[in-house]
Amino acid sequence: MPFSVLFLATRKAGTTPEAFKEHYENTHIPLLKSVAGSAFPETHTRHYIHRAEGQAHVLLGTQGDFDYDVVVELAFPDQAAFQAYAAATHTGDAQAKISADEESFIDRSKSRAVILGSTEVTKA
Repeated sequence: MPFSVLFLATRKAGTTPEAFKEHYENTHIPLLKSVAGSAFPETHTRHYIHRAEGQAHVLLGTQGDFDYDVVVELAFPDQAAFQAYAAATHTGDAQAKISADEESFIDRSKSRAVILGSTEVTKA
């Protein structure tokens, strides 16, 4: 059964949205792929919050509701595959490399993650 994790990340103070995305795409993702190897998720989808002059384009809610900068979905074929990814990325040297990189551009005190349940899709 497919297994997905949702992760919300916030850029570190002093980091622009553009620099955050640049680092995530060109440094962090290659690092994760390198460390995880074959355990890398089937998909690692990133949705960046649209911001103009530092403000999220809020349609419902307040600016404070959108203090994160990216919504990430990691999709695995099953829970065992997720556990293999977690083991590959959260132990020893791999964990140290990932943590050091995240500390350089993510405010880790604001990071949040949750396991997703079923997914329903409605098409036109």
